[in-house]
Amino acid sequence: MSVNIRPERLVAVLAISVAVAGLLLPFKVPAATPVDTTPQAVTIPSLPYPQSGLRKRLASMGKPVPPVDESLQDDIPGQYFPPQNDDAKNIGQHPAVVALPDCDGSFPDDWVRILQSHGMGVLLISPNKAHPSQAYCSEGSLEAPKHGLTYWAFDAISALHYLVGMDGIDPERVAIFGYGYGAGAAQLAIYRKGHAKHFDHHFKTLVGLRPQCMSEMDNFVPSLLIGLKDDPFNPPAWCHWRMDRDLLPGRSNVSFEVIESGEIIEKQATRRTLSIESSAVIVTMVTEFLSKMGMAGDSTRN
Repeated sequence: MSVNIRPERLVAVLAISVAVAGLLLPFKVPAATPVDTTPQAVTIPSLPYPQSGLRKRLASMGKPVPPVDESLQDDIPGQYFPPQNDDAKNIGQHPAVVALPDCDGSFPDDWVRILQSHGMGVLLISPNKAHPSQAYCSEGSLEAPKHGLTYWAFDAISALHYLVGMDGIDPERVAIFGYGYGAGAAQLAIYRKGHAKHFDHHFKTLVGLRPQCMSEMDNFVPSLLIGLKDDPFNPPAWCHWRMDRDLLPGRSNVSFEVIESGEIIEKQATRRTLSIESSAVIVTMVTEFLSKMGMAGDSTRN
């Protein structure tokens, strides 16, 4: 028996067949938009040097005011590394970190990548290039810290205000991460009686790796310091001494951990990064602390 199919029905059947076949084909996922994590060279304008209470009183009394050391007001070269996390870049606002290097200008590359991978932008500044007149890797002691720490702390505060003005960065979630000498300067940047009290924006928290604890620890935000046992450049004993000395009412918590490096003393006696610095135990310690401080992930606040 022959069946006659009307042409218009045949067209409809063919269309449905093609549609069903298309549904059965493997679904092609569109390629993700690549994230550009290329560092951007930036120049950070230095903030105006704050006028102290003494200077204000002298000026109001018509008395001469000593000149300001304008070397604190040099612009600061830096590199900004965008976060690697797609969501952190494209949804809402992401946290950021001001990174302060060691006295010779070095900062562990691994830590820039680690912070980026956790959705944070990293602004690595070079205070040693902004103020090259001092020998930061020499001179200074626990009893008589180098004046250069003040320069670097002021540069970090300028970098904080620079980041706050950048699109896509959460102004309430900017931390400071200091390495070696830079960790000592970072502590001054969160010092309750230091330069920070004169400005509107403050760091959310501090991380110091192999910190040179020559700065006050009367902090207004919590901090995590991680030292290495028998570190000849940044002895953990300095940090213990400072913590005991600066245990004042109202000070925010300072957590200090000392890690066994496993390196022979000869390797620790040169200014070079050690494998322990980016080990799983230290990475976990730092990232969990930053997460607890509200620095992880993205924010959809407008």
